[in-house]
Amino acid sequence: MRKFLIALISAMTAVIIVGCGGGGTPGLPPVSPPPVTPPSNGARYITGTVVSSATGKGVRGVVVRLGAATFYATTDSNGQFKINVGTTDDLPFYFQVDTSGAGAAFPTSTLVTYKGQTFYPNWIDLPVEILNGETDDLGTITVTEASDPNNPPPVPYPSKDTIVLGRVIKSSDGKGIPNVWVEFGTVKVYTAKTGAKGYFAVNLGRDAAVLPLFSGGPWPPTFKINTSGAGLSSSLLVEFRGARVAQDSIPVPNEMLTGQTTVLGNIVVLDSGGGGGTPPVEPPPPPSF
Repeated sequence: MRKFLIALISAMTAVIIVGCGGGGTPGLPPVSPPPVTPPSNGARYITGTVVSSATGKGVRGVVVRLGAATFYATTDSNGQFKINVGTTDDLPFYFQVDTSGAGAAFPTSTLVTYKGQTFYPNWIDLPVEILNGETDDLGTITVTEASDPNNPPPVPYPSKDTIVLGRVIKSSDGKGIPNVWVEFGTVKVYTAKTGAKGYFAVNLGRDAAVLPLFSGGPWPPTFKINTSGAGLSSSLLVEFRGARVAQDSIPVPNEMLTGQTTVLGNIVVLDSGGGGGTPPVEPPPPPSF
C-alpha cells in the first residue's frame, strides 16, 4: 500500500511540474510580446508622378512646387517626386509644375492636365484631400510634349471647374475645424463640409462665374458657415478678412466676385472670445501668360 501511495504522489508531482513549466497553458500557443513600433520622424511626404502627354511615360527633371516655392521636389527618371513638407499643418491652396529642366520637348508655357482638367502650370488647384491630410498622393500630372500629335493648340483660358477653396479654423489654437458646413450662392446654393483639418472645396461647376450666383440676394453678397455640426455654437462670431461678422453673413471678397481668385483663405471662428486675428493668406501669383 505504501509503495502505491509513493508512486501516486510521484506521478501527481510530475504532472504539476510539466503543467507549470515555462510553456504556459497546455494546448495554447505561447504569448508573443507586442511589436515595437519605431518612433515617427514627424515628416509628411507628398508624392506623385509627372508623365508625358505623348507617351504616358514619366518625365525626369520636372520641379513640382507646393505654392510658389515653399516646398518642392524634382522628378526622377520614372517621373516620380516626393516632397517633404515636414510637420506643417498649413499647406498652400495650389501647386506649380516647372518643366524648364525637362528639356526642349516640354515647353514651360504649355498647359498641364490634372484630374481631367486643364490648368496653367503656375496655378493648379491642390486637392482638398491633400489639404485635409486624407491622402498624401497627388496622383498623375500630365505635361504636354511638343511632339504629341494630339496636342491641342494653346487656348487663352483653360476650361475647368470653378473650385472655391477655403479653411475654417479656431481662434483659440489656430487648428482646423472638421464637419463645418459651408453654403455658397443665393440663386443656386452650393454646399461643402470641412474635412479633418478644416479645409473645404465648393465646386461651382465648369467655368462658373462667382458673381451671377448672388444676383438674387442682398448686396454686398455674403456666404455662410455653420459650426453646429462640429460641436460649436452657430452663434459664435467669425473673423474674416479683418471683419467680425455672424456665421450667416460673411462677405464674399471683391477679388473673388471679379474673378481674380477663387481662394477664400482662412475663416476664423472666435471660440475663445476673439483674439488671434486671421493668419496671412498667400496671394495668387501674377499671370504669366
